[in-house]
Amino acid sequence: MTKPVRLVRERIDPRLTAALFANYRTPVDAVLELVDNAVDSRVDGRPLEVDLALRPGALVLTVVGGTGMGPGELEREYLRWGGSRKRAGDTIGRYGQGGKAAIGHLGERFEILAGRAGETIAHGFADDTYRDRRRLRTYELVERAKPVPVELGYVRIAIGAIDRKVDPRRVRSRLADVYRPLLETGGVSMRVDRAPVAPAAWAVEDRHEFSVRAGGRLVRGWWGLLPDPVPPSAPEAGVRLYHLGRLVGAPEFFGHPGPAQHTALNRLVGEMELPHVPVTMNKSDVDRGSDAWSAVETRLHRLLAPAVRRLTREAETLPSPGALKTAEQVRRILARALRMLESGRLFESETGVGSEEPGGQLTLDSPVHAPPEPSSASPGATEAQHEDSAETLPQPANPRRGGSGPGSRSGVGEIVIRSLDPRLRSAMVVEDGVRRVVINSRYPLYEVRKGDLWYQLETALREVCVTIPEATVPEFERKVNELMLVSLSLAERRKRRPKRQRESDRTLF
Repeated sequence: MTKPVRLVRERIDPRLTAALFANYRTPVDAVLELVDNAVDSRVDGRPLEVDLALRPGALVLTVVGGTGMGPGELEREYLRWGGSRKRAGDTIGRYGQGGKAAIGHLGERFEILAGRAGETIAHGFADDTYRDRRRLRTYELVERAKPVPVELGYVRIAIGAIDRKVDPRRVRSRLADVYRPLLETGGVSMRVDRAPVAPAAWAVEDRHEFSVRAGGRLVRGWWGLLPDPVPPSAPEAGVRLYHLGRLVGAPEFFGHPGPAQHTALNRLVGEMELPHVPVTMNKSDVDRGSDAWSAVETRLHRLLAPAVRRLTREAETLPSPGALKTAEQVRRILARALRMLESGRLFESETGVGSEEPGGQLTLDSPVHAPPEPSSASPGATEAQHEDSAETLPQPANPRRGGSGPGSRSGVGEIVIRSLDPRLRSAMVVEDGVRRVVINSRYPLYEVRKGDLWYQLETALREVCVTIPEATVPEFERKVNELMLVSLSLAERRKRRPKRQRESDRTLF
């Protein structure tokens, strides 16, 4: 055996904990993380009360009726980063960092006061410079009388010096949406600035409960159909996934087509509880690579197949011939603009190609493969045949790879008009391997503009620009504006060309 020459150790800088403060998309997501910890403290047979008070620069979360915390729990569980006795399938949280990171995301200072159920004394401490993570903290606990009955647990967290906007109306809406099953059953009651949080009722006409086995586990839920036509206040279509009563991710169709493919699927809604399926750290989605999720997805795909087939048999409202003609014009204009984009004549910043600066080149690389030859369609072809015969447009590659190598490609092959949920302006879908921009003919602005060329053009290029990865909001806005200007100039130039020249140009596309 080789003789060791020295010992080396792993080390960790406490400033690493500050990186977790930025692990939230919005301040409301951080507030939900604090509420998750409160929900995890529930006691069977006893309602849990969660009260949020929001003031400019301050937030106070009060939890009554849970297990509470004493000095041991404060040190062993609350103040221990990355160490948690919470187990998967029993609690929402399990990583030992969410509540602490949420406080640092929201504000600079905080104070906590907590008492165990069955005790008369509460213990607490305060920190006025919590975001200074150069060293781990040591706090001196102080004792206070617990302000609730002895049999109830108590936790109060006050966060100060908040430098982010926390909208009370947004918080109330998200709480009602995320914890809907818990609020409906009465196991948890919530208030925001003394106003109770109540989930909105769903007008479901045809509701079906289910309890099926997937991957050796029993999963329960329900699915149903909304009225036709779907009311404006209806929930987003799809089956909602819950983990121990907490909403996770977006509504799911389990491999079936969504509302962008057929408008009748806007009526399909549902809810199901998945306590055994692992979720991501911020509960933004389920772990889609897990065996548990794969089994659930396969089983629910079979379960919902009859309902999806029935809905997709319903006749769709076909767009007018004029709208279809405009969509084809938009496709041609956008195709040419994208070719100009790929040639490097759009979206150039001050730094040229090959620059080593991290924020320079915004041009898209040239296509690796030439676009396929267009297939001709008969004048009397149907709309579906016309869509199938349209060619794939040049697709922009991944922007800003440090000036070296092409990135993944994105773009659009066809532009189609469909009748969708009035709340949805457009969508990008992949059907039969072809990217399609679906423009919603029921969107209010579409109806106001009567689906004219400029509206369809702006809507389509917004969807195309969204597919370009790693673009910030200002970059996205700039790309949309520049591409819109180029497309408008191409449209005006096309109008001024003789008809014979325009007809010859069609062979280029």
